Amino acid sequence: MMEQLTPELRASLEAIDFIERHRGLSSKYRADPNGRFEKYGKNEALAIFSELGYNASFNKKESFFKIVDKFPRYKFQFNVSLKYGSVELIWAVWKDELIQRSLGPWCIIKSQLDGNFEDDKIFLPIFRNYDELRGILKEALHMYEDFKREMLSR
Repeated sequence: MMEQLTPELRASLEAIDFIERHRGLSSKYRADPNGRFEKYGKNEALAIFSELGYNASFNKKESFFKIVDKFPRYKFQFNVSLKYGSVELIWAVWKDELIQRSLGPWCIIKSQLDGNFEDDKIFLPIFRNYDELRGILKEALHMYEDFKREMLSR
């Protein structure tokens, strides 16, 4: 059985309309899988994060990009995996140095919010070039900022 969302996490995710925004991002970037941009450059991706105002690092062992933001009682981490031309988005939150295990990949967050683990899956956004990757990251980072703002206001 999957751990339930805490009331604070649920309220913050609902306040930013997480499911519909996630669905919209997926629908907008639902390209033909045969046109995926599988051979992206790590440095080019890091440059896009920087251009969007984020100091991301790359975890070579696990092959994902990471953004960490620390506040007095909270630590937020946003991981982005760009394998096979798809963008997997993963959030983690610590409160008072304890991980809020309820979060993870956006598909899991969606299922925890609506209780629908079988039907109504939202697919990973697909990018065919750096412009599309920039667009996906820009929207996802905007959601991340809204989520942090909601969590910090509670």
